[in-house]
Amino acid sequence: MHPYESLREKLVQPFLLLGFIVSAALSLITFGLLAQIEERAIERALHAELESFRYRVSLNAQATPASGTLLRGYYLPDPALPGIRPIAAGQEDIAIRSVGDAECSVLRSDIDGRPFALIYDRHYVQSNMQQLALLLLIATACMSALSFLVGHRLSRKVVQPILRLVDDVSRKASEPHLEERETSFSEADYPPDEIGRLVRELDRFSHRLYGALQRESYFASDVSHELRTPVTVIMGAAEVLAELPGHSTMAEQRIEVIHRQAARMGQMLNAMLLLGREDSLESDPACSIADVIDEAVADCRPSLAGRPIELRVSCTAYPILAVERALVYVLVSNLLRNACAHTHQGAIEVRLHEDCFEVADTGIGIPDERFSEFMQRHVKGEHSQGHGLGLSIVARVCDRLGWRFSIASNAGQGTIARLHWSATTTA
Repeated sequence: MHPYESLREKLVQPFLLLGFIVSAALSLITFGLLAQIEERAIERALHAELESFRYRVSLNAQATPASGTLLRGYYLPDPALPGIRPIAAGQEDIAIRSVGDAECSVLRSDIDGRPFALIYDRHYVQSNMQQLALLLLIATACMSALSFLVGHRLSRKVVQPILRLVDDVSRKASEPHLEERETSFSEADYPPDEIGRLVRELDRFSHRLYGALQRESYFASDVSHELRTPVTVIMGAAEVLAELPGHSTMAEQRIEVIHRQAARMGQMLNAMLLLGREDSLESDPACSIADVIDEAVADCRPSLAGRPIELRVSCTAYPILAVERALVYVLVSNLLRNACAHTHQGAIEVRLHEDCFEVADTGIGIPDERFSEFMQRHVKGEHSQGHGLGLSIVARVCDRLGWRFSIASNAGQGTIARLHWSATTTA
């Protein structure tokens, strides 16, 4: 399961990142341009002073070089500049060097053939550049904070109608009996943008979903109602026929089969109606699992007549659960009928424990390559004559009851199906 990710955070983060990147880039560009301007200003100041000193020397050979706080001139070699060597006559170069404890820009040239150097102290420039860097850092932080505030405010305006829509959908989804009234969303309550279009399409989908849900609900109720009457008539007729004297043994067996199958059909109808409803009908106050097993076993025994199969039932406990009897019968009968259909000889053993029910057979088993498919609808074995709905119905009923269904099988070695229920379902 993916962790929850806030849409507001996803909207704010790009604004914050964009603001930081833009402000940081502008700060770097500004710092680089100003540093380059300062270097050129220093170079111009050194060249201007050099030309000025040459002019003064041409007027007065005894003129002294500049000796200010920032700019000083020396004839080379000079004991005060041990690391600066004279340059060849007619050449010039500017370099940044350490002079004592200070970092300076050094212009080397010559004055009337004598090696000469101008020293520009960079301390003032470095101090200014440090202050500029601090100001640019503060500006970057302020721009990032402003981007965050703008993104936060904008994300709030964008997400607010979405949150309102989520609350609206959540409120409507929590209402009971959705099939009894139509759910609609008002497009006028939302802005006329993509969110309004989403609400319009959601409302259209809600109408279609309501129609489908209503048709399914009516179908389940109508079929259950219309079929219960003939099932009841069949059961009543079978009971009357069973009480009439003079029937042969074979006729009595057939009448009993008719009565049993009619009763089974009635339970199936109740179970399908329960599965088709969102809410549960009135549950039986107590359902004896052992009684349901006896009934399902009695329904399955005729299908094993004449086959070399032994059907055994063993109970180590007799739990009584607060669940619908019809649903439990669907579970037990489907697992038993599957075992009977896929077992050609050997034994089928039904075991009941305090917290689970098992059906084990010595049938053909489920091939490994098809094992993962058997819980899907309309998937059946190669030799099955059914429609491939049994295990799918079992899975749906278990999901409805909150039970756990597990199945283990090896091809050619049989299958074991288990139903586990929790202690909280015990009546």
